[in-house]
Amino acid sequence: MQTNRRDFLKTMGVATVCACTGLATLNGCKMIRGVSSTAAIPVDSYHLTGNELTIDLSKADCLKHPGGAGKLSLDNEDEVKVIIVHHEPGKYKAFSDHCTHGGRELNYKHEDKILQCSSFGKSTFKLTNGHVIKGPAEGPLSIYPIQVVNTSLKLTIA
Repeated sequence: MQTNRRDFLKTMGVATVCACTGLATLNGCKMIRGVSSTAAIPVDSYHLTGNELTIDLSKADCLKHPGGAGKLSLDNEDEVKVIIVHHEPGKYKAFSDHCTHGGRELNYKHEDKILQCSSFGKSTFKLTNGHVIKGPAEGPLSIYPIQVVNTSLKLTIA
């Protein structure tokens, strides 16, 4: 049986699409990079002293109102990334900003009260305790103790 060039190219195109789709499904957020839509907390609004991170809320617009969230990356040897959410008036939560499946950044979905991986796999985590709701992630998010002190947030980065 002979195959003409057009049929061969169609067959190879379909095979390529199927192979890529299968790999993306198997690898989830490890393979397909997503982009977090969470705003960056301005560098001049926070500082780290030892393992205590202090954020000046008057300079972090993304955290001023319930439903807001912000992310930051600390320049230290452990490459700590943090996502902070303002989930209720005067109440904040802080988590490691790494999906436990592929290490991608997270997005806060205020209306659903969840954190969601920014990549293809869309692992979702409970806001209450960082545990996995669904997706390829197997472990919970790390949670950082946080407290409101006057107009600042104080986090312990361990």
